[in-house]
Amino acid sequence: MSVKALSGKDFDIFIGDKMVHVIEGSVKITSGRKAKTVRGVPTGYIDGPVSAEVTLKVDHENFLLIEAQAKEAGSWKGIEPFDVSFLAEVKAGTKNVEAFGVLPELDEVLNVKAEGGEEDTATIKGIVTSPDFIKINGIPYLTADEVRDL
Repeated sequence: MSVKALSGKDFDIFIGDKMVHVIEGSVKITSGRKAKTVRGVPTGYIDGPVSAEVTLKVDHENFLLIEAQAKEAGSWKGIEPFDVSFLAEVKAGTKNVEAFGVLPELDEVLNVKAEGGEEDTATIKGIVTSPDFIKINGIPYLTADEVRDL
């Protein structure tokens, strides 16, 4: 018996407590880890700085939901960092990716085709600014040791 796999259609995306429909969405983590070497030979690893970025490509209707936050803040740059959650559930399982303290940055505010046939889209990127960082299905990406006393 086949089981339905997760697809983009299964995800609900929340910015804070507001549901937003996205055309595309992603969360990218850079771990900063690198190999430690002696005379060019790997002998272990070194933890480096971590970072994460959220990208949301939205249509005009959903762009207006985010614009409302900018109006409330008085400017686009005035929007306070918010949490973003990507949640999907199907019979085969659940996937919940949470990014905390996402500081939004307008990346592509207009994307139109002169010939028509496609809707206007906007892309909003955001860097993760919270030590809560990223959780995947409730499991933190960072170790407790990394975030101690933060």
